[in-house]
Amino acid sequence: MGSIYEKTIVHYHLLHPQLQKRYQLDESHTFSGKGIMSEIKGGSFFVRMLMKFGVLFRCFFSERGKDIPFTIENKTIDTKRHIGVKWNRTFFFKGKKRFFDAVMVYDEQEKRILDYFGKPHILLSVLHLEASSDGALKITSGKQWLLILGKKIPLPTWLCGKSAVYESYHEEMNCFTIQVHVENKILGTLFYYQGTFQEEEGAIC
Repeated sequence: MGSIYEKTIVHYHLLHPQLQKRYQLDESHTFSGKGIMSEIKGGSFFVRMLMKFGVLFRCFFSERGKDIPFTIENKTIDTKRHIGVKWNRTFFFKGKKRFFDAVMVYDEQEKRILDYFGKPHILLSVLHLEASSDGALKITSGKQWLLILGKKIPLPTWLCGKSAVYESYHEEMNCFTIQVHVENKILGTLFYYQGTFQEEEGAIC
């Protein structure tokens, strides 16, 4: 079947070898990682109150903090319509767990990746993925839709959360690094987190 990321990451060959291995996600390759978010922050009081509703859909949450343990699991899925990859992230705050689940799907017609947020899906975003000259992976979001009762409702730019993801591999620390920043034109930063993680053997859901 092949990896959807090898098809869509611009300048894929520039990725650090460990990132190339990580994104060779297909029927026979999965990924399970464990690490620490050194910081999770961002969002006004109003924004964080809105994000509380995201807990119902396992995609957004209002909790913030430092040195938060987390896990990440990726597994390829093959449906009748699409080839995709599950992204299940779990954050372990004191006394509670929060989730950020999504499914990235390969759009064969447009040769692009679509990111479906939540379980059930409530938000859809086009993603642009590109390897940088330093071997890192940059992911930025594009057009977005709200998913309600089987309908796709286009979101105007002023309602969108523009995301920028920067993932790299730190050879001296022997780990992956991740930095995510999501902002809105009117509300500013919605949330930001950065941390490190390593691959580990574990159950993939």
